[in-house]
Amino acid sequence: MNPKVVIVSGCLLSLVIFILFGCGGGGISELKKERLFSIQIGGGEEQIGVVREESGRFHGPSMLIFKNGFFYLVDSVNQKILKITTPGDVILTLSKGENDGGVDENVLRTKQRTFYELNEIGQIAVDNENCIWVEDKFLEEAPEKEEIDLFSSEDIAEEGAEELFKSYILKFDRLGRYVMRIGMGGRDTEPFYYIYKMAVDRDGNLTVLTADDEWKMWNVYRFDTEGTLLEVYSLSDDDITHNIRVGEGQEYFVMGLYPACNEDHLLFWVSLYETRWDTKKIKREEDLWGEEIEIENLDDVVKEEEKRKNGYVRDLLFYKLFYYDMGRKTVTRTYAWENRLETNPGPTTEFFGIDAETNGFLWKYVNNSKSIVTIFRPNGSVIARRSFVFEDDGIWTNVHVDEDGSVSAIKIDREAVHFYRWRSDKLITPGREEKLTVKEFVQEKIEEFRNANR
Repeated sequence: MNPKVVIVSGCLLSLVIFILFGCGGGGISELKKERLFSIQIGGGEEQIGVVREESGRFHGPSMLIFKNGFFYLVDSVNQKILKITTPGDVILTLSKGENDGGVDENVLRTKQRTFYELNEIGQIAVDNENCIWVEDKFLEEAPEKEEIDLFSSEDIAEEGAEELFKSYILKFDRLGRYVMRIGMGGRDTEPFYYIYKMAVDRDGNLTVLTADDEWKMWNVYRFDTEGTLLEVYSLSDDDITHNIRVGEGQEYFVMGLYPACNEDHLLFWVSLYETRWDTKKIKREEDLWGEEIEIENLDDVVKEEEKRKNGYVRDLLFYKLFYYDMGRKTVTRTYAWENRLETNPGPTTEFFGIDAETNGFLWKYVNNSKSIVTIFRPNGSVIARRSFVFEDDGIWTNVHVDEDGSVSAIKIDREAVHFYRWRSDKLITPGREEKLTVKEFVQEKIEEFRNANR
């Protein structure tokens, strides 16, 4: 085929699409936050624990989930789980403590408080029946090993025994009543080692992801609603990243792992870095977010970099999502972003979650009080972009993508924990003010085509 015909045909197609959908001159619109309620800081039954140490260390809520119209918050300081309505009523408190034998059987009671002899609360997950799956972590000290010195014939114990965090998963019903305990082989079997994440699918089946110390191997467990083990299999980093071309002086890292709620997929977030460079001494730390690589010959690199005209080399080559099909046991599609060819240092765009439709959410900090969120479909096409503005009168944490496509977060000041939510209809429904320019439209169509053919 004549190349000119192909070019003309492509231009005509773009023109037709442009006429059908139109364009505008609007930019990224600000998404207005919805402040729902506040809960006082403290150790009371309906308070949330927050600790600020003199050294500067901060301890606060470790996990926030919005599911079925309720907030579920893990208070790691007071070791309890709160179930909170959107008006701010704490209707269930599941606390660490001596088991009191259950809860009041009167289901019309508006508030419930239950106790269970938990060791330490880790991950949690919530199903469609509002049952709560809780990781119960405990520290197991391995027995001391003895080594024999052939010359002295004396038994010498190793210095310090190895300590391992292990976990069981406990299931509680919607009123906080204990249901069962699950281990690696199903109900009441041996414990898990290092639970990385838990999720419940639409059928109520529980997925548990565990990892080794080096993030090189993952085990995937799936249980039904009764705690019966359905399947278990292992994945290595080579199973996911075997098609990444790693050159000399480059290295890749698994940044995160996300189970999909509506399809049999795992999403691996992977980064590829240039390890010959270290941008920490070449750029201002606050100008570039993300992980940095330490190298030994830093002085030589800095001198070489000073000779370059732009004075800047980005060590991050790209971020990439791998959609791993657990049924077919292969990567079915990928999504890549970021580019080292940028000449000006700027914040990296990081992946921070998916909704129940497997739409991805990217987060980019513009400065200390503003960020940009890009939402894209699994095929790589962009749904919308929004800017978030944060006030600087508190600490923002627990930014989380919920299954319904909304984003939740909390802000902590000296007196209270404030709950915020960006609703899904405002977040992913395009409006007139967000019509794309011709350049933006063409760029998105090119990106969609690239991702569809990876």
